[in-house]
Amino acid sequence: MISLGFITLYPNQELAYATELAKLAPEFGIELFRFTPTSIEPTTEMARGEKYNHTTNTWEQSMFDVPLYLYDRCFYSNDEVSKKSQPIMNWLKLRPTNVFLGHGLPNKWEIYNTLRQDKELSPYLPSTEQALSSSAILRTLMKKHQIILKPEKGSMGKGIIGLFLHQNYVEAVYKDANLLKRDHFATRADLKKWIDSVITSQPYLLQTYLPLHDEGNRPFDIRILLQKDGQGKWIEQGRGIRLGLPDHLISNLGGGGETHSFESWTENMSFTQKQLLSDNIHTIISRLPDTLEVHFEPLFEIGVDLGLTNDGAIWILDTNSKPGRKVILETSPEKEDALYTTLLQYCLHLHSKQSAK
Repeated sequence: MISLGFITLYPNQELAYATELAKLAPEFGIELFRFTPTSIEPTTEMARGEKYNHTTNTWEQSMFDVPLYLYDRCFYSNDEVSKKSQPIMNWLKLRPTNVFLGHGLPNKWEIYNTLRQDKELSPYLPSTEQALSSSAILRTLMKKHQIILKPEKGSMGKGIIGLFLHQNYVEAVYKDANLLKRDHFATRADLKKWIDSVITSQPYLLQTYLPLHDEGNRPFDIRILLQKDGQGKWIEQGRGIRLGLPDHLISNLGGGGETHSFESWTENMSFTQKQLLSDNIHTIISRLPDTLEVHFEPLFEIGVDLGLTNDGAIWILDTNSKPGRKVILETSPEKEDALYTTLLQYCLHLHSKQSAK
């Protein structure tokens, strides 16, 4: 049997996902194991985790060699577990006896600079620069009146801030513990002090604000899930709409957003609008994965988030090498089996390539 490891930062993260993979794995000659980076014992280099018992349909505690193939589902933050786990994952990626289904992408600034070099993709990128100082941020705000600050290493919409210049004050819009906050700053000194406190905690990027809201002032974006199939070719697994709460900046589902099917969302568009949108999406998803893989380590899956403004312009908002599956599962439930079998088929593809070496 081929051994495949499902790695998360915490023992029961994405348990349902791992369980469905484990149930199907034997059909492909694969045995699935679950473990965390910190469960690997330094002396023996064995992992203390769980393997699936197909007789009892339960996970059982087990000690095993680190599986040959690894599926990385670790989402890092600034906590202690992340700080301990990341160096271990970096060590695993350098280990010649391990093959990762996909490697993670670097920070948003590196991704932006890579995609910007592609002539076909660069028109879809919002103007972006590093937020190196509060003075530079304020100069851009005075010029553009509306800007967005995004953490370089952020995910799931955490840490995103909108700055809006009004006649007598500047409004900062952001989320704190899933609550929408609006702070008003009447003086430059107060605003500068607040911005300094934000950008010294982590590196930020500065982007022009894009009006990505519907008629109800709800933010929305298009999520497209791309994966490699059993031949190692990129395929689209599905696309759907993420719709956020009124007046919020982003449509993140964890903060109370909802999903809609792409077909229902576009049904009121004219034929020309649909065709233009379809052509633009095709250009993006046919170029983006290969462009990233030319510059970075191989990938298995990518979540592509696209924004659409009222003038019909489409924008690449984010690319995520560890995407969720909620949008696809809720809008195209018939794709559920494919999300499991495609991963297992791709693992077999990697195994055939390894065996041929």
